[in-house]
Amino acid sequence: MGVMKWLQDIRKLDGALLADMKVKPIDHPQLGTAVVFPYSRDGEPYAGKFRTAECKGWRSTQGVSRGLYNEDALKDKGPIVITEGEIDCLSVMQAGFLRAVSLPDGWTPDGGKRDCLLVEEARLRNSPYVIVAGDNDEAGASLPKAVANILAGHDVRFVTWPEECKDANDVLMSFGESELSRCLVEAKPVDPEGGFITGISDLPPLPPRRVLRIGTAPFDYGLGFEVGAMSVGTGTPGSGKSTFTTFAAYKIAQYENIKVGMLSFETHPHRTRDHLARLHTGKTWDDLSNAEQVRCAQDLDSLFRIVHRKFDETQHHLGWLKTMIYTLAIRDNCKFIIVDPWNELEHLPEPGESVTNYINFALQQIRTWAEQFDTHVCIISHPRKMPTDGRPRPPTGYDIADSAAFANKPSLGFTVHQDEDASGEQFVSIITWKVRDTQLYGFEKGQIRLTYDQASMGYQKLDSASKFSKQR
Repeated sequence: MGVMKWLQDIRKLDGALLADMKVKPIDHPQLGTAVVFPYSRDGEPYAGKFRTAECKGWRSTQGVSRGLYNEDALKDKGPIVITEGEIDCLSVMQAGFLRAVSLPDGWTPDGGKRDCLLVEEARLRNSPYVIVAGDNDEAGASLPKAVANILAGHDVRFVTWPEECKDANDVLMSFGESELSRCLVEAKPVDPEGGFITGISDLPPLPPRRVLRIGTAPFDYGLGFEVGAMSVGTGTPGSGKSTFTTFAAYKIAQYENIKVGMLSFETHPHRTRDHLARLHTGKTWDDLSNAEQVRCAQDLDSLFRIVHRKFDETQHHLGWLKTMIYTLAIRDNCKFIIVDPWNELEHLPEPGESVTNYINFALQQIRTWAEQFDTHVCIISHPRKMPTDGRPRPPTGYDIADSAAFANKPSLGFTVHQDEDASGEQFVSIITWKVRDTQLYGFEKGQIRLTYDQASMGYQKLDSASKFSKQR
C-alpha cells in the first residue's frame, strides 16, 4: 500500500488537508518509500519528519533544531491544541481545531523535551486557552501538568480519550471527526480556580509518584526524596549536614539521571564546585588539569544548577524563593532542589503575625510549590540552641527553632549528626525521624552510621551499627 493511501484509508486523514500541509511521499535514503511531514516557519519549510507505512520507523532532518510542528498556526487567534505527533496534530485539525501544533519528538515521563514549549511561551499565552491532547500513556499523563506549569496562570485544559484509544488519531480512526471534536470541546481545566471534585474513574492525568534515591545501600534503606513533596534536614552546627546533602544530591543526580538545583547560601560557589569535583573525579578542582576541569565542568553542568544571590536591593524572601524554585523546576527541569539553610532567607511575617504562624504558612507554600512544579524541595535548617548534657544530642524537627511545622509538614525528616562510640571511633549518623509514606518509600524511621572520607567526599557504612527497619 502506498504511503499516501495508507494515511487516507487507514489513518483516515483527508487528502485535501494533507496536500495543504505539503505532506507527500518521498524516497528516503534509509527508509525507502516514506512520507514527509514538513516543518515550516513563516511559510517556508526548514526541516522534516519521515516515516514508512509498514512500521513506525521515524527519521528527521539532521543538524536542525525543530520547533513545534505547524508552528505558523500560533500566529492566528483562538484556542491552541498541543499534541505529541504530527499525525495526531493533523487529526485534530481535521476535527475543526486548526490552531493545532505537535511536539517535534513526543514527550517523555521526565519532561526533558520542553524547550520548544518554553521558546513559544509568549505565543501560547496569546490564546484564550490551551488544550493538551497528549497520548494516553505514562509519558502523556505528565504533559498537561508540565504545560500548565510553563504557562502558570493561563487556562490550560486536558483531554480524556475514549477507552482503548491512545491518542487523537486513534479516536479519528475508531469514531470519526465528531467524537474527536467532542473530546476536545469537553477538555477540562488542569488547575481550575479553587480546586475541583472528581471520582476515582475521572482523576486528572498526573505524573506517576516517584521517589528519588541515592542508589546504593545503606542509604536507600533510610533516605528517599519524593518528587512533588518537601523534606527537612537538620543537624548541629559543624555536623556536616551541608556536606552530606551535597553528597546525596550528586549521587541522586547520577543514579536518577536528573538535574539538581542548589541554593547554598552559606557555601562559596567554588567550594561547592570543589565538593562536586571530588565526588565526580576523586580529585580536588585545583588538582585537575585544564582539560580535566573542562570535562568535569561539562559533566556537572548536565546535572546541576547553582543559584547565586545578587548583591543589590533584592529581598531574598519567600516570593523570591518561589521564583527560584519555579525557574529551576520548569525552565531547567530540576527534580531535586536544596535550600541550605532556611535561616539565610529573609523572613517577613505580616504585621501582627507570629513567627510560628508565618513558618507554618511558608512551609505549607513550599510543599505546595513542590507538588505544583513536580519537583522535590529539601530544606536544611539549623536547630535552636540545645542543652548538651556533656555531649550534643542529635536534633529532630521539633528542635528546629520557632515552629513544630518543621517536624509536621515534610514528607521526610532527617538529621546529620557527628558522634563517637565507646572506643572513641568517630562516625556520622543519618537519623530518619519522619517518614510520611513508609509503603511508598520502602523504609521506616531509623538510623544509619557511616564513616566519612574527606579527600573523596564519600561516605561508607560503619559495619558496627546500622539500625533501621525496611518495609517489605
